[in-house]
Amino acid sequence: MALLRSHTGSLSSENKKEEFLSTKIAELERMIDEAPEKLEERLERERTMMPPPDDFPDRERERRFYAELSRGELQNERRYRARSTVLFTLSVAATLSVCWWIYAELQRSGILSF
Repeated sequence: MALLRSHTGSLSSENKKEEFLSTKIAELERMIDEAPEKLEERLERERTMMPPPDDFPDRERERRFYAELSRGELQNERRYRARSTVLFTLSVAATLSVCWWIYAELQRSGILSF
């Protein structure tokens, strides 16, 4: 009797090994069958997906900057930007005024006569 038990135990372990191998083989065959479809899906997704905007790092940096600011720092930053905007506007106005003055002088002296 003991001889039969050990023999049936080895058969069941062989059956388990065979079963494991057959499931592993089936899994690998399924992966091989699905590989072209997955590759095609990935290529299609890459083709249709929009790349991140060019200014994405700048937006992220600005988002972190505003998240870390306190209220006073935010007011100082707004004040600085407003001052920069005013100076830019004044410099554009001055440049346009000088261009207009040069144009008027050239017309008055007869160099430009349209």
